[in-house]
Amino acid sequence: MSAPVPRFSVVIPLYNKEGQIGRALASVLGQTLQDFEVVVIDDGSKDNGPDVVAGIAAADPRVRLYGQANGGVSVARNRGVELARADVVAFLDGDDAWYPDHLERLSQLREAWPAAVAWAMNYHVVDLAGRLTPGVTQVREPRLLLTPENFFRIARDGTPVFSSAVAVDREALRRVGGFPAGVRLGEDLDTWIRLLFSGPIAFDARPGAYYHADGDERALTRHAPPARYVFFDTDEAWMRAHPEATQVARDMEEFHNFFRIAHAHHQIKWGDKAAGRAVLADCRTEAFAAERDRLLRASRLPQALYRLMSRVSAVLKRRAEAPAAPAAAGSRG
Repeated sequence: MSAPVPRFSVVIPLYNKEGQIGRALASVLGQTLQDFEVVVIDDGSKDNGPDVVAGIAAADPRVRLYGQANGGVSVARNRGVELARADVVAFLDGDDAWYPDHLERLSQLREAWPAAVAWAMNYHVVDLAGRLTPGVTQVREPRLLLTPENFFRIARDGTPVFSSAVAVDREALRRVGGFPAGVRLGEDLDTWIRLLFSGPIAFDARPGAYYHADGDERALTRHAPPARYVFFDTDEAWMRAHPEATQVARDMEEFHNFFRIAHAHHQIKWGDKAAGRAVLADCRTEAFAAERDRLLRASRLPQALYRLMSRVSAVLKRRAEAPAAPAAAGSRG
């Protein structure tokens, strides 16, 4: 007899996460809801991460490890989805982790909105000092349905759908084409937006996952933020098909402005200062006008001083946003 189909398939893409994959898997195996399988896709790792997974799989048959030549995170996730047996697939990156009741609350969210195409939890960003800040801050309701009418407004201050805190309807994901292969940055966000355009996504404002900043191979540490992400094309195609959605268009443009300003900052700090200043000068934004103007003023400084000020500013920002009691900030009553 074949094994019963689990309630969740957990897909973990793995690439050079030897130092973190054990933590990720421990957070899955320690879930209050235990009806799941784990599909780990090793995307050509060059470290001992696959050996760590193999050791855990030997002790728990729910964990399955598959290897492939390096093809990128989208290829790894897509293969994991194809190998998944459950109708609902939850994703976790190899350097992130879950709260113990993450799957249980995702299951409750699905029971509340069974017609949604995906179900997402809020998350905590964990910096290198262990300080926690919430990923999404602009949601006042404990739960809500995300649609184009509210997603882009919320996402300006932190995307409400994060790869390590979302579960998707497997067939809905297949219908929108899965994850785009060959895209180095923003491939996950493009996928969530294509899903959003196909149906509503349920969101729980309580955190269910940890985004850890200590990953060995974080994409943004290896690649500069581009001037234009693939999801810009996805968004603009939807707008051409919905010219009446003028408020969505405004929110979408401000959402894009966040990424334009991030690209300009990187250019000024490490690349072509004139190009970065040109991006800022062309950026028509109300939501980020203060940040744009601050960066324009700072860009007149020598590049070395600009970098120093950026580091000081980042430290002050982390101190201002740090919870009063970091050790207890992740607990919930």
